[in-house]
Amino acid sequence: MDSNRPKKKFGQNFLNSDVILKRIIKDSGVNQNDTVIEIGPGRGALTKYLVHSAKKVFAFEIDLGLKTYLTPLEQLNPNLLVTYQDILEVDLDAFIEAHIEGDVKVIANIPYYITSPIIFKLLEANRVSEMTLLIQKEVADRLASKPNSKDYSGITVIIQAMAKVEKLMQVKRTAFYPAPNVDSTVIKLTKKAVNGLIDDVPLFTKLVKASFKQKRKTLLNNLEALSETSKEQLLLKLQAIDPKYDQFTRAESLSLEDFILMANRW
Repeated sequence: MDSNRPKKKFGQNFLNSDVILKRIIKDSGVNQNDTVIEIGPGRGALTKYLVHSAKKVFAFEIDLGLKTYLTPLEQLNPNLLVTYQDILEVDLDAFIEAHIEGDVKVIANIPYYITSPIIFKLLEANRVSEMTLLIQKEVADRLASKPNSKDYSGITVIIQAMAKVEKLMQVKRTAFYPAPNVDSTVIKLTKKAVNGLIDDVPLFTKLVKASFKQKRKTLLNNLEALSETSKEQLLLKLQAIDPKYDQFTRAESLSLEDFILMANRW
């Protein structure tokens, strides 16, 4: 058995289009002043271009079997350091504090099955300023969606509260080896300064999640579980925040700004 074949357990799908790889770096805006963290360098397809675009590249790879490809790249490029560790187990703030001065940009081709945990980990890291991520198209559509669209959800609101979301380009499944069952999208997340915008982030998150808990229910019915008052009093509370609320209002009709105002005045 070839130990270098893509491994299902790691969700490995290697991007093999040089045109797309170069465009990802171009669209990311990475330059010679930037320090970059790359998650999942794989066989180094993107890494070999990234080391010439950034000042320093720190790559995290979970698969020790890929040393065959990555060690020669490290030897050729003194500005590349590969760490063989699961990114979800890395204390990013501690790593950045120990190795990096200033802000950090992230570039990653993320395994579909751990997309959300990685995105939230990056958003919570103090000095990660922006990230360019290759993710499943369906997830990208959800993150970038607008109110009253079928993809709009609680995770949409929470992510958009933390970062500006841009869809950069679509990538067909045929650009990967092995080809996944779905197409992908490159997105860019630029972090926002949440402090000063949202008074109580845990409360905001709790309200958003509760509002979308059961999509067929109205906002009032979903939020009832959080309230210690009657449904009538809860409606009056919502109307004191904004008179537009009524018993028929649904979470998917509310904007990010609506949820921030709700949380700040709750």
